[in-house]
Amino acid sequence: MESKNEKRKSQWLRSNQGIGVIMTVMFTGLFIYIQLTPWAHRRLRDKFTLGFFPTLAVALMIFFSLILIFDSRRREIPPRLEKLTVSGFLSAVLAVVVSWGYFAFMSEIGFLIATPAFLLLAMYALGLKPWRHVIIVALLLTVIVYAIFALMGIELPLGKLSGMIPF
Repeated sequence: MESKNEKRKSQWLRSNQGIGVIMTVMFTGLFIYIQLTPWAHRRLRDKFTLGFFPTLAVALMIFFSLILIFDSRRREIPPRLEKLTVSGFLSAVLAVVVSWGYFAFMSEIGFLIATPAFLLLAMYALGLKPWRHVIIVALLLTVIVYAIFALMGIELPLGKLSGMIPF
C-alpha cells in the first residue's frame, strides 16, 4: 500500500504545478539545446536568425509552463490525469526517448532502414498483431512517406544507402 508521502508526491506530479515544473525543465533543456546549435544563429536574408522562431516558441512555452506553477489553480488535478500512474508516466518518457533514438539513427543509417525498424517495434508494442500485418504496414508506410517527400522535392536522409539508391 502507498504511504501518505508517496501518495502526496503522486498527487503533486498530476497537479498543474507538477506538470508545470516538468514542462519548464523540458522546455528549458530544449531552449539550451537550440542556443548551443550553430544553425540557430545563422543570419538569413531578412536579418532574422534561423533559430528566431523556434527560440521564440520555446520561450513562450517556458513562460506558459511557469504560469502553471504559480497560478491560483496550481493545486488542481486535471480530470484526465486523475488516474495517471507512474507506469503510464514512464511509458510516455520511454516513447520520447525511443523517438529521439529513431531520429538519431535515421540520420546515421538512413530513413529507409530506420523507419521500418522503428515502425515495426512501435506498432508491435502498441498491440498491432500478427507480425505479418505489422511488417506489411511498416513497409507500406515507409514507401508512401518516402514517395510523398520525393514528390515534394524534399530529400530524406539516406545514411549508409547514400549513392546506392538511384532515386
